[in-house]
Amino acid sequence: MGIKQFAVLGDPIDHSLSPIIHQAAYNLLGLDWIYSRVKVNESELAKFLEENQGNYAGLSLTMPLKAELVRVANNNGWQVAEVAQLLGSANTWLAQAQGGQPVVTNTDLIGAKTALAALPMSVGSAAILGSGATAKTLGLALLQTNSDLETLTVFSRRPEPAGEIADLITTLQHKAKFEWLPIEAAADFGGADLTVNTLPSKVASQVEVDLAFGDSFVFDVTYDSSDESLANYWPVSNRIDGRVMLVHQALEQLRLFGAFEEARRIASQDAVAQAMLSSIF
Repeated sequence: MGIKQFAVLGDPIDHSLSPIIHQAAYNLLGLDWIYSRVKVNESELAKFLEENQGNYAGLSLTMPLKAELVRVANNNGWQVAEVAQLLGSANTWLAQAQGGQPVVTNTDLIGAKTALAALPMSVGSAAILGSGATAKTLGLALLQTNSDLETLTVFSRRPEPAGEIADLITTLQHKAKFEWLPIEAAADFGGADLTVNTLPSKVASQVEVDLAFGDSFVFDVTYDSSDESLANYWPVSNRIDGRVMLVHQALEQLRLFGAFEEARRIASQDAVAQAMLSSIF
């Protein structure tokens, strides 16, 4: 036991809530661990991991590093969890596991599924704004939790990245019909049971949407609470807060980091999740 160092990597990184929620968990569990923010871009990631393998027990990675982490791991022969290989992205790096080599995995999928579990109905149609790593993760979560999903529409600048989400439908042998539309088409779209926004706040605020209707729901994974938030098109009761996904992917990271085994104070995972949520709500 004792002091262990953890961090979240990304660029930009100052906005990250990860240190707040991880520290809330450490406080409840009686751990004297340290969790910080480190600015690292894609071109710097491989060198950073090479030089800091002995300095951190575990790392969280946010944009734009998730796909790069899988590439670096494969190049180094590290173990890459099946879910990370399937998605082509990872958000978690574990030091000196499995025979002394680092392990990378993706806990975003667990966070996404937990957040989607709050929906009061099954999703027959879904629209995703964006086509990056987070969009692909949400696509997989929707496909795995909604066997009755009939249509999945992706709005993005280019069709090529969105094609990776379409490939998931084939891989899973799901019945859903896939459609790609340019982001500008969101202004004239007929709507969906669920709209998922993965676009950065500054980009999303410039998108004209016509997706909110009736009892439809929105899941804004950016957890933007400003007046320009895309979620404001929907009533509060029909919004899934992205911070729920953030907390539950972090809860899985805590488990992988060994927090519950090394805890000096016993607390259930539900209690830890609540402490983490309370720290940012």
